[in-house]
Amino acid sequence: MISFGLKGIGCVPPSRRRSGRNYAGVIPGAGAVHLLDRTGDSPYKVIMHVPEQLVIRPPSEAKSLLVRVVRGCHWNRCAFCGIYDLFGVPHSQRGLEEVLKDIDALSERYGDIFSTAFLGDADPLNLDASFLVEVLQHLRLKFPRLKRVTSYGRASSLAKKSPEELSAISQAGLNRVHVGFESGSDQVLRFQKKGTSQRQLIDAGKKVMAAGMELSFYFLLGLGGQDLWKEHVAESVKVLNEVKPHFIRIRRLYIHPLSRLSEKLKTGDFREQTPEGTVLELKHLLEGLDAEGSTFACDHANNYLPVFGRLNAEKDRMLGIIDAFLALPESQRMAHYESIPSVI
Repeated sequence: MISFGLKGIGCVPPSRRRSGRNYAGVIPGAGAVHLLDRTGDSPYKVIMHVPEQLVIRPPSEAKSLLVRVVRGCHWNRCAFCGIYDLFGVPHSQRGLEEVLKDIDALSERYGDIFSTAFLGDADPLNLDASFLVEVLQHLRLKFPRLKRVTSYGRASSLAKKSPEELSAISQAGLNRVHVGFESGSDQVLRFQKKGTSQRQLIDAGKKVMAAGMELSFYFLLGLGGQDLWKEHVAESVKVLNEVKPHFIRIRRLYIHPLSRLSEKLKTGDFREQTPEGTVLELKHLLEGLDAEGSTFACDHANNYLPVFGRLNAEKDRMLGIIDAFLALPESQRMAHYESIPSVI
């Protein structure tokens, strides 16, 4: 039997089905889903708490325990992003009690089997530090084998946190922050309505690392289009070389039909980068990087080339992969581009 709620779907386990109880359905509890028992004339009684599900997570968190602490994205104005509109997820903060109940339910369901966990949705670092500390402490209590806990974080949200608040969050158990810096160009950031600046990106990245957390910076190939790609790459190199994040993760722009950028594409205000231009962006970015110790990773299904290595030790090897690809006959390169999926 399947019960439907506003924010998820819960399956009644076979052991419960055999009990003879009459499952009337679910009720939303601050967005969570609860299975209800309607036995005889008794009032509805919650017998199972079903944790909420995340909308999106980084590929590196594929095997992580997923814990939802906030719904959607409080900014949700980036021209290139249509993910939360696509899934119809408006922003709202979850209550602390509901999040802790989710963690308890996950612990009861799975046991202490996870080594990594991810807090979603888009920007938990926008929440109060005290809220995050309580969530992290409870998560670590229920899952003592966790070696890494991560979340997304906007530069603008990190900028609002004091060094003391970030240190408290780090000490409570957050090990890594994924920041979509996307571009170091102020012109590109303004055009894409990112809501941040080059200076803020640099300061936020340094604050995360100073607090003792790992930093993943995400660069978006193609975000400057055909007209601003050189500035997009050059200014991003400045940011990455100054911050030297632990991870430089590469993504390729996908213009979703529901994104605001899709309209700019139709009006001619934005000219989409070509596949060949995207690979050239990757080459120029890598050539300019001097970020000793950073891991460079094209670790998403929509990347044209699987370039991965340690800077600066493996920089020449990675550039060799790109150069070898560009030396292929044009027909082979075009066929390869066509074979790569366009996904968010």
